[in-house]
Amino acid sequence: FEFNTDWNYMAAGAIIVSLPVLIFFFIAQKFLISGLTAGGVKG
Repeated sequence: FEFNTDWNYMAAGAIIVSLPVLIFFFIAQKFLISGLTAGGVKG
């Protein structure tokens, strides 16, 4: 049993999987920060 990993496909798969997560994180971060600051100003 020879375990041969194709790192090109592994790297491409990791990027394809992580891109939507990163995009969602950046969008959510903007909303979270604006929501927290707005809530803090209101008291």
